[in-house]
Amino acid sequence: MNLDNFITADSTYHLSEGHYYHALNNYHEHPEMEFLYIKEGLGSLLINNTVHEVQSGQLIIVGRNVPHMFKFEKHTYQNPLMKQGQVNLPLKLLTLHFDPEVTGRSFLRLPENALFNQLAEQAAKGIMMYGDTRKLIIDTMYSIPNAPAHRQLLLILELLTEAALSTEKSFLSDAPKNITQTIEDEKRLTKVYLYTLNNFKRTIKLKEIADIVYMVPNAFCRFFKLRTNKSYFEFLMEIRIKQACKLLKEEDYSVVIVCYESGFSNLSNFNRHFKQITGKTPLEYRKSAHFDIAQSF
Repeated sequence: MNLDNFITADSTYHLSEGHYYHALNNYHEHPEMEFLYIKEGLGSLLINNTVHEVQSGQLIIVGRNVPHMFKFEKHTYQNPLMKQGQVNLPLKLLTLHFDPEVTGRSFLRLPENALFNQLAEQAAKGIMMYGDTRKLIIDTMYSIPNAPAHRQLLLILELLTEAALSTEKSFLSDAPKNITQTIEDEKRLTKVYLYTLNNFKRTIKLKEIADIVYMVPNAFCRFFKLRTNKSYFEFLMEIRIKQACKLLKEEDYSVVIVCYESGFSNLSNFNRHFKQITGKTPLEYRKSAHFDIAQSF
């Protein structure tokens, strides 16, 4: 069944399959829990101010009122270093939005439903699902629109139960801090995050990033730290190290090339920050990443 823009009349959920994300390149939150299956796509997820690469085949759960942003790439290159051989990247997503509280708070407080509250707490950190549970949840999502109306809500509750019970998952961020963000804050952070993701490979000066949101540097530093619990340059460093980890794991570039392709201009500075964040040297990280890949086969 084609689920593009599918939604049942008077439904308690929204389920769709399409070639776009509902809030692409927009740092936002919503009262519904979100299940996102990336059937095809490559990009970045920023959740609770932590950045992850996302790609085809992944199933991600985002909790209620959790700030997040997806940025999907439109193309890549056969030779990334020389920017040669552009290849377009398709995007196809299956998305389910559901707010468990529509069932009623009294229902959720029942002892038999403790699992739903457990999942809500876990989803506040963002969840990546794996293995048989991932496949079961995806199959259930696809089966919902074909089920009779009286079965659809039950299928969603079964889906939540499987996600809660499973050990085949990892968390995408630390427990979120209790930070209130306005719509204007989200708009500013969206501009900062997108600019950083698009420009982290070169030097970004404080005045330059502050100008993006029409603030003076000191005011911007206070704004960013207050809303993310980290300095802007700590955030920038995390993005650069994530890029370095990706290159070390997926490419056979020398450490020097990885250093410059991740936005560093000094090798010793790169090595110091890399070990500070990952606990390993770049070569130690590459060796352990390749060992983990070999063990998975």
